[in-house]
Amino acid sequence: MKVSRMRAGLCILMAASGINAAPACAGAWPQAPGALQVILPFTVTRATETYDDDGKSERRNRFTKQELSPYVEYGLSRTVTLVTTLALTHERSSWLGSTTSDRSLSRIEAGARLSLGTWQDTLFSLQPILAWHGSASTSDPFASRRGDIDGELDLTMGQNFRWLGMDGFTDNLIGVRVRPSNRPSELKANLTIGVRPTARTMFMLKSESYAAFSGGGGPSPANLQSNKLGLSFVRELDKTVSMEIATMASVTGRNTIKERSLGFALWYRF
Repeated sequence: MKVSRMRAGLCILMAASGINAAPACAGAWPQAPGALQVILPFTVTRATETYDDDGKSERRNRFTKQELSPYVEYGLSRTVTLVTTLALTHERSSWLGSTTSDRSLSRIEAGARLSLGTWQDTLFSLQPILAWHGSASTSDPFASRRGDIDGELDLTMGQNFRWLGMDGFTDNLIGVRVRPSNRPSELKANLTIGVRPTARTMFMLKSESYAAFSGGGGPSPANLQSNKLGLSFVRELDKTVSMEIATMASVTGRNTIKERSLGFALWYRF
C-alpha cells in the first residue's frame, strides 16, 4: 500500500501575496528574477482502510503520518525558477496492540521549472526533479527505500480566467517518475482550479492521481494507482504572508491506502 502525500501547491498564490502582474498564478508560472517564496505546510494523514487489487476497500492496521515539508522557489531568471522540498515525517502503524514508528528526513527534492512560453493563452513549463528518499519504513513493498533517488519530469500548464466576476486559474501537471530497484515507475496527473471571491481570499479544488506503468515487486504493480480530491482555503494576512487550510481524501485506488488528510500552511514571499 503506497503511502502518498498531500502536497502544498506550487506558487498558487502569487497574486494574493502581493504580485499584481497577473490575476492568479499557479505552478506553471515562474518566479520573478531574485524573488523567493517559502511555503511551510504541515499535514496529518490517517487511514484505517486500504484498497485491494480490485479496488475494493478493506480494513487494515491503523496508520497515521505527520509531515512537515518546507517548499522553496527562487527566481533564477525570467524563465528559470529553482525549486526544492524537504520532508520531515513521523509515521505510526498499529495492529493488535503492536505499534511501529518511524521518524525521518523522508525526502529531499530539488529541480527547476523552465518556462516554455504561451500558446492559446496557456503558459507551458517543463520541470525536471530529482528526489532522494531517507525513510527506513519497510511496511510498504512499493515504497522507496533509504538512499533511493527518483527522477521526475513534469509538464505544467497554467491559464488565467474570469468567472462570475472572479479572477481564477487552472493549473494542470502531467508527469512521469522513474524509480530504481525494480520498483514501479509512475505516471501522475495533478489538476487544480482556483477562484478568488475577494482580493485577499482564494479557494482551490484539487485532484491528485498516479498509476504504476512498469516494473516493481510485490503483487500486481501494474494495478498500483490512487485518485484523491481536495479543497483548500487560502487567506492573505499581509503583503508577504498568507495561510492555507486544506483537506484531501482518497476516492478510488488499487493497492494503496484509503487516506484522509488535513493540512495547514504558511506562505512567505520575499
